[in-house]
Amino acid sequence: MWLLAGPLIAERLLQSVVDAADMAMVGRVGAAAVAAVGLSNQLSMVATGVFDAIRVGTTSVVARRVGAGRFTEAQKVVRQSLLIAAVIGVLSFLFFAVNAAGSLHMMGAAEDVVSQGIGYFQWKGLSLVFEFVTMTFAASLRGSGNTRVPMSVGIVVNLTNLAGNYLLIGGNYGFPQLGVAGAGVATAFARMIGMLVIIFLTSTGHNPLRDWYRGSFRPDREALGTVLRIGLPASGERLILRGAQILYTRAVAGLGTGAYAAHQIALRIESISLTIGFSFGAATTTLVGQYLGYGDKDKAEESARRAQKISSLAMGVAGVVLFLGAPWVVRLFIPDDQAVIAMGTAALRIVAVAQPFMAINHVLAGGLRGAGDTKWAMYITGVSAWCVRVAITYLLVQTLHLGLNGAWYAMVCDLIFRSALFQWRFSTGHWKNISL
Repeated sequence: MWLLAGPLIAERLLQSVVDAADMAMVGRVGAAAVAAVGLSNQLSMVATGVFDAIRVGTTSVVARRVGAGRFTEAQKVVRQSLLIAAVIGVLSFLFFAVNAAGSLHMMGAAEDVVSQGIGYFQWKGLSLVFEFVTMTFAASLRGSGNTRVPMSVGIVVNLTNLAGNYLLIGGNYGFPQLGVAGAGVATAFARMIGMLVIIFLTSTGHNPLRDWYRGSFRPDREALGTVLRIGLPASGERLILRGAQILYTRAVAGLGTGAYAAHQIALRIESISLTIGFSFGAATTTLVGQYLGYGDKDKAEESARRAQKISSLAMGVAGVVLFLGAPWVVRLFIPDDQAVIAMGTAALRIVAVAQPFMAINHVLAGGLRGAGDTKWAMYITGVSAWCVRVAITYLLVQTLHLGLNGAWYAMVCDLIFRSALFQWRFSTGHWKNISL
């Protein structure tokens, strides 16, 4: 578990820190710039939600095939997944390139936010082409039990992105001062480099997938069908969640640019603690899939339960740190706006209490995905996100006028309710009998 989760934690922690630094650099441009980046990222996550059908399905199926010693079939899965990933990436880029302004208007952005966001949004769309190919290789490697290569690639991408932001947002060392659009250019370039690096490392390293390119790239109904049978519910889960998040984000954006800037800053800070839950969730997906492929159901359950205990404890500690350090950390992002600092601090302190529940959600959802029980993960996420988060958000924000605090209270209710549902589904044990 630690061999898998350790590199994931390092990778995600670095990514979260770089994302936070990215937001801090953009924050120097102003609150409208922060809002532009935040809204653009929310919309790009819809495309990522579609791609999750490939990412989750690839990890689950590769883990089963590697656990059973069927390496050639695992390599076929990689080829089939790459075909679909490339198609989704290109279509996403074309859509965002044409509809950047309209999409930002749809999210309720003010005119100053739209004007700053168009360039960033278009470059962000291009980056998805490279990102989806990279994520397919990363998902395949994690399914095979190799988290070190994705970690190395993540380090390269994040450091390249950070350097590009420094050079292009403010126009340092003779580079043009592109503002928010510079952050988009840096993201696209860094992800292109990451794609090239992961292709090289996968093809030359000692891993069960190194010969992924030695075979037909013609669409294969059986291999692709297995990936999609597992992945489509995972994609449905993400899209249902993104739909709820779009309504949630619209409610927050309606509170004004300052409130939305505080919301985005709080999300970036909180994402650092989420590296623990995400990492143990991804490790659980691999371990559950491989143990079930090997035929050891007891080890599959044990790995998930241990990951749940460790990550819940660690994220509980992170919650205490968030609560105590909130005002000082928020001030690093936007030091001159006291109203934004106050709102961001309150939001972080509200979500701090939900950190252990977030760990449960990531780990048990990861276990269900590793077993192929993605339909129930979709049902649980959909019910919780729409019936709890969206409904309570509109009650607290629109009816009771609790402002940004109301939106974050709704988020915490959603996370706690969802953790109870995942605990129930995992305890039934039905996931142990799913065949892929």
